[in-house]
Amino acid sequence: MSEIGDKTFFIAALLAMRRGKVVVLAGAVAALAFMTAISVALGRLFTKLPDSFSSSLPLGEYCAVALLLFFGVKTLKDALAQPTASDAADNGDGEGEMKEAAEMVQQAEASRQGGWLASFAQTFALIFVAEWGDRSMLATIALGAAQNPVGVFAGAVAGHALATSLAVLGGAILSERISERTLSITGGVMFLVFALATLFGVF
Repeated sequence: MSEIGDKTFFIAALLAMRRGKVVVLAGAVAALAFMTAISVALGRLFTKLPDSFSSSLPLGEYCAVALLLFFGVKTLKDALAQPTASDAADNGDGEGEMKEAAEMVQQAEASRQGGWLASFAQTFALIFVAEWGDRSMLATIALGAAQNPVGVFAGAVAGHALATSLAVLGGAILSERISERTLSITGGVMFLVFALATLFGVF
């Protein structure tokens, strides 16, 4: 849910209209899977603290709860500060993530090279850079610290693949019918729900 309406979602949608659905889907999912593996590995580092830093308290789980709470509150705060769809239309402005994605794709198109492999590599690189430090990456790190890493990796990759497929198949239509603000609010609420679920799982 946190990936739908995200910057990488719109990048995949815009690239698919220019470069073809199959190559963009392959490059985007590969980049997101690689990023997920890195995120889960970073999360597991929290559970491997030296004995001198650890105690009977599950520090990794508490760090995960803190991260999820932080991003839940931050996402909700940013979403509520966004203009509504009608306000954005009146001002003639696109919504934030969509606008940033369009700028990144425009820059990439300026240096576009031919061939399937080149398109795959450029899609991979663009999605990877856009995802670095994004809220879904940090949420995966938090979940990787608190939950089974195999399950977190499988669930995150499946979620990324589903969201990217929606972007590639109908992202242009969806971007006109869904509100980035509404999606951000939903994502923020889900962060808070996962934080509470992780906290109760600790005890």
